[in-house]
Amino acid sequence: MVLLLRHASAGERLLSPDRDRDRGLDSLGRADAVGLSEVLATYGVDCIATSPYARCVETVEPLAALLGLDIALMDELAPGTPRGLLDGALARLEHEMTVACTHRETFETLFGDEVLCEKGAGWFLEQAPEGWRARRHFASPASSSRVLYEAALAHS
Repeated sequence: MVLLLRHASAGERLLSPDRDRDRGLDSLGRADAVGLSEVLATYGVDCIATSPYARCVETVEPLAALLGLDIALMDELAPGTPRGLLDGALARLEHEMTVACTHRETFETLFGDEVLCEKGAGWFLEQAPEGWRARRHFASPASSSRVLYEAALAHS
């Protein structure tokens, strides 16, 4: 099974694509990455793959450290990868449970505007004859906590 995960919060996009590649997580994103690791560790993850962009690597580093797993850097998970290469890369992730960290653009390549994904969230994918299907949403633990926290504040 593959959980396609969008990287955590990384601030504003930089105008230079070369510099933007090195843009890491912001303080909120770093906290979210730790929260993600604690939740995802309960899913039996046995493979972690990621776009080589800093914000994606930093999103999965706490999970890799917690589970003692290596991180596979996959250029195919970076923005701008053609659909065929992306499909092939995902098909090679034949593990019991893979977390593959990527970008908004990857979701758009796979699903157009039919599947939305907020930062730090993802979709469990299923391979079908016509391509990948988003089967079940994985909500960002951080956004869920923030919503509950803000709701509690509003009622106090």
